[in-house]
Amino acid sequence: MKEYNDELVEAFIDALKNSFSSLRQTHNEHFYYYAFIFDEGLHPYISAWSHESLEKSITDNKINNEDKDWWKWNYSDSPYAVCGYDEFFKEVNMLLDKRRTGLSVDELYDNEWKIRVCSMEEAMKRLDRTGFFGTGYERENVVINVETAPPDGDEYYRALRLNPESPLLNEYLNYCEQP
Repeated sequence: MKEYNDELVEAFIDALKNSFSSLRQTHNEHFYYYAFIFDEGLHPYISAWSHESLEKSITDNKINNEDKDWWKWNYSDSPYAVCGYDEFFKEVNMLLDKRRTGLSVDELYDNEWKIRVCSMEEAMKRLDRTGFFGTGYERENVVINVETAPPDGDEYYRALRLNPESPLLNEYLNYCEQP
């Protein structure tokens, strides 16, 4: 049974491609993590980390050795969280607001929440299939995922579905809230 919505998936792909491409063009860095985030605000946004931004952030925020592994995957503290939102997510936000019309709070945070998260995962999967996040060895050095706030425990499984096996993926899975 299909749990995603094709119209949402296509809108997400367009916003993701534009946001991540703009990020790459603006910051000539080596990105290892691309995340699509969904929270109780019901409008998704991106986050990402590069090796360069991580090192700068660790220094600037005086992150101790014990917290470095966690910090590496913390989408909310990335300097690139919400990057491109105002420019590239307008169509997505209009579509999501339209879908919200007439839904009860229970419907919105149950079935509609699930449809949105599944559509986000499908969008990341389709974008990845195009080679957008790299291919072969290059792709093995990148982790992509859809995360929710608060964490739902499913980001672990989404990461397994969205990424090839690699040491970097294993490192990320250790960070994920265990299912």
